[in-house]
Amino acid sequence: MPLKYARSMLQVAEAQGYNSAEILRSLQLPIDPLADNADLEAPIDARYYSVIYRRVMSLLQDESFGLGLRQKTPAGSFRMLSLFIIHCETLEQALRRASEFIIFCRTLRELPSASKRPVERLGDGTGLYRFPADMELAESDDTDEQRYTMAHTMAIWRRFCQWLIGKPLDLVAIRMQASKPENPEYFEQLFSCEIQYGCSDNAFVLAEHCLDCPLIHTEESLRKFLRDAPYHLLVAQDDDDTSLLSQMKRIVGTDLSHEFPSVVTMAEHLSMSVRTLRRRLKDLGTTYQQFKDELRKEHALRWLNQPELKINAVSALLGFDEPSAFHRSFKKWTGMTPGEYRASRQSAKPQNNQRQSG
Repeated sequence: MPLKYARSMLQVAEAQGYNSAEILRSLQLPIDPLADNADLEAPIDARYYSVIYRRVMSLLQDESFGLGLRQKTPAGSFRMLSLFIIHCETLEQALRRASEFIIFCRTLRELPSASKRPVERLGDGTGLYRFPADMELAESDDTDEQRYTMAHTMAIWRRFCQWLIGKPLDLVAIRMQASKPENPEYFEQLFSCEIQYGCSDNAFVLAEHCLDCPLIHTEESLRKFLRDAPYHLLVAQDDDDTSLLSQMKRIVGTDLSHEFPSVVTMAEHLSMSVRTLRRRLKDLGTTYQQFKDELRKEHALRWLNQPELKINAVSALLGFDEPSAFHRSFKKWTGMTPGEYRASRQSAKPQNNQRQSG
């Protein structure tokens, strides 16, 4: 991500009376966003931004991701929101419950909340997820700044949704209230889909099947996700179809019942040496074995949320020769057996349905 975002976060602290230079020195990072000659467009590791972000948000007790929101977001809000939705069955349920949480928080502050339905199925194979209005969300009254605030908010929500369901969100279009900017290329690159400007509301227009996607994560995987936040919300490697891990996933495909490609075969497909592949995976903080485990885990969680599939069938779909091997691997990945995980999801159904009907 650009260096300017790190500088902006430090400037937020400076504006609230904190010494940004002292904050930066205390973090001992190998970057200096405050340098006079700094190239503000130069890319930096988003993890450095995460370190700065967490320190500034801790000082300010505000978790707004530096988006320039009109209202402060008290520390711990995103964690509570995540816990509030993590046991939902589908993305639609999660989005509805997230909206309930946000409305409740606004009610506590005696702030108005939009009455529109947050999620709507349009009957043409698409659905809407609505965001707040520009004036309701953004602190600035400047149209350009409002446009950026809304776009970045929507990008973060897109990545969070993708993490929840374990796969890309099939966006048909983005609706924005703001007018079309003179240079729309940045927003086109951010979303890689049609952007409709001058709309009556801000919204995702997504393929309807996305709303039915099951949530694949547990509180344990959520804890790991929150520990690294906001890195995964600000930068998602899978947003880029040319990223290494995305290429590897496409090579493997969705059928995991066959034998996984060896590291030699994978390197050949990627037109690089095995040594280069291992080095690049190390740079991403993973190994080829971890890549295989994560991919199998992702598919296992998704398939276990389909009750019509027996656990032994899921084991076969994942390419395990013996169900016992699948059981051992799944418990290593999640701390639960496949049966325990499925039971935990099933036990949440009556609670979810009861809350929705209420």
